[in-house]
Amino acid sequence: MAYYAGGELMTENEIPQSGSSEPASGGKKKGAVLRTLKKLGRALWFLCRKSAYVVFVIAAVVILMIALDKAAEIALWKSPMSYVYPDNLQMTKKDLTKPVSQYDYDLNPRVCLIYNQDKGNRYEYANNAGFRDPRDIPLAKPDDEFRIFLTGGSTAFGLGAAGQAAAITNHYYLEHRETIAYLLEKILNATAPIPGKTIRVYNTAVWGYAYQHLLLRYVAKLRQYKPDMVVSLDGANEIHPVSIPERDWNYFDQGQFHGILKEILAYTPDGLGAYMTLWLKNNTFLMAFIWRGLDPFFSMETGLRMHQGEALAPDPTGKVLGMTPEQRSKMVTDNVSTVVRVVEDYHAVLENDGIPHIFALQPMLYSSKKPRHEMEQKVAQLDEHRQYYDVPTDGIYEYICERIRDSARQKPYSIIDFSHYFDDTSQWVFTDWCHVTAGANYLMAKEYANVIKQYFFNKPLTDGDLIDSKDSFFAMPATGANIVYAPEPMDWQHVPQNMLRGYPGPASYTSKEVGPEGKLEVVLDLNATYKLSRLRLVWNDESSVPAEWAVDISLDGNEWTVWVEGGNKDLDNYSWWPGYEYFGSAPVQARFVRYRPVKTENRSIGLRSWNVYR
Repeated sequence: MAYYAGGELMTENEIPQSGSSEPASGGKKKGAVLRTLKKLGRALWFLCRKSAYVVFVIAAVVILMIALDKAAEIALWKSPMSYVYPDNLQMTKKDLTKPVSQYDYDLNPRVCLIYNQDKGNRYEYANNAGFRDPRDIPLAKPDDEFRIFLTGGSTAFGLGAAGQAAAITNHYYLEHRETIAYLLEKILNATAPIPGKTIRVYNTAVWGYAYQHLLLRYVAKLRQYKPDMVVSLDGANEIHPVSIPERDWNYFDQGQFHGILKEILAYTPDGLGAYMTLWLKNNTFLMAFIWRGLDPFFSMETGLRMHQGEALAPDPTGKVLGMTPEQRSKMVTDNVSTVVRVVEDYHAVLENDGIPHIFALQPMLYSSKKPRHEMEQKVAQLDEHRQYYDVPTDGIYEYICERIRDSARQKPYSIIDFSHYFDDTSQWVFTDWCHVTAGANYLMAKEYANVIKQYFFNKPLTDGDLIDSKDSFFAMPATGANIVYAPEPMDWQHVPQNMLRGYPGPASYTSKEVGPEGKLEVVLDLNATYKLSRLRLVWNDESSVPAEWAVDISLDGNEWTVWVEGGNKDLDNYSWWPGYEYFGSAPVQARFVRYRPVKTENRSIGLRSWNVYR
């Protein structure tokens, strides 16, 4: 049936039903909305699933990294590093050095600086201030202390052999007792004591430091410790900076951390990699385990520096950066002039503070004219550090030393020139191109002491202060001595020859029990008469140290004179076993030396090492 409505013909199905107010189009819209909501729901579910997957993956990676880090921590506890840091394994994460905004970088307090133990020494740690010294140093100087700071680079620090020379020299290193700071302190307290005071020499040197670091670090850090005197040893670390062929060269941009920081702040891929490596090393056990106590900073710094060196190397025509030889020479001369001005600034700051100071120019193998020891001949064959860019190391170092000597005469300030000091000795001085042996350190410490004693303490030098033959100070006569008498060893593994090996170690001399009427002593024949002023004894253990003991000397083996007396209250812990070290105010003459317990409940002798020196 059809109806007319509003002039239009409508069928029955098209007539709106009573009770329904929604138009027909509303149903279609509702369906579209539902379909849209379903699609949106599916999209949200998809995103949620993906997000959950991403979160799961991230969580899994984080858990895995945490597990790996924990596994690395456990592995470190089972590694030799647990012996290095038995009380705080967190220290394995620390680099040896840390960046410092005022003066580039410094040693991290409490980090282990010396791992080698071939000389029977203990691990060595930086003290509370980041100095190479087993003693902490308070800011407030004790009233009874005369405080001397040794500043400088790796030679003053006492690094030993580095680079390619390390393997050639069997990784020669210097223990604390063989550093200039330790030796200088011992010599001064023995030969030039200050009434009512103890002279303490702190080793504040840091490897890689140039004069710019010495100046800025003194102003920013060392000054607050109020030293009574500053002595410095440096020079070789100036060679590389002044040789860099950069037109916009800035001496204060040439520190070791600057090479890495420049890359990081330039947002380069190398910089990002360097930052991430250093961050991970200083915050995770995993990286600490991978590096096993090594410092990634040094590897990256060397890589960046060598990369720069190759990029700026001279072309076959001999030109650098398009410069003529004259222009290049002027660039290097200007750079050296900048270094000399910084040395003068360092002097001026110390003088303004009223701090007596001595600067010293270190020796260097390639410029030295000394007869080459067999070990130095091997080192000299290496091509390491012979040239920086287009600048020969020996020539530029001679020029740097000449300019600083001229400056010292004009200003004036005190300077000791060690650059050719060892030219008249054939003994082993250089462990690599610029680092030196323990014997060389003793001679330099003695020269420092003589200058301080004569010109700063105003005391006359004695015959014992004079250095008449450098070779004699390198001798270790006990190592080649004949054993005149020693009680019978307890077995074939503990023979008296074990104590004459130069340094203490697992092997020792242990005698059988000696009866009340037997001789409890050891007598050595040095095979020649020597001037002696130093003694080092290391016992098997604390039970081997007599309550009182003595070392006697003789020229003929019949008439004896007491030389050194000591007891079990005067021991040091520089070696793994109890030791004692003596520095005399004047040398004595002796061919025979005798060790004897004076007061002891233990009627046997147990020694790991016995050394005498001039």
